[in-house]
Amino acid sequence: MSYQFYKMLHIISIVLFFALYARGAHKAQHKMNFKFETITTGIMLFFILLAGMGLKKFAAPGEWPLWINLKLGIWVIIGVAAHMVLKRFPSIAMKFFWFSVVLLTAASYIANYKI
Repeated sequence: MSYQFYKMLHIISIVLFFALYARGAHKAQHKMNFKFETITTGIMLFFILLAGMGLKKFAAPGEWPLWINLKLGIWVIIGVAAHMVLKRFPSIAMKFFWFSVVLLTAASYIANYKI
């Protein structure tokens, strides 16, 4: 598969993840059922990782550069914490959503400028 395919899959999965997480956070605050959002955000996280690893195959072989490690770490924080906040702390779910947007911005900056 091509670089463009993996790039589009990566970006679309990120957009869908954040849209579904925002919807889930809104539902969690209003004590509504958000099981669909929880499941689909997990699926989107899988596609984000899959596409990211697909993009990695087009990079130079060898050890992962620092920017990939940082970006992977940020996504682990977003993925694990987002689901934990929705389940255990629904009252702060929207606040964590906006914090996740800040982390997304940092991950985008790191990826674009290859820190």
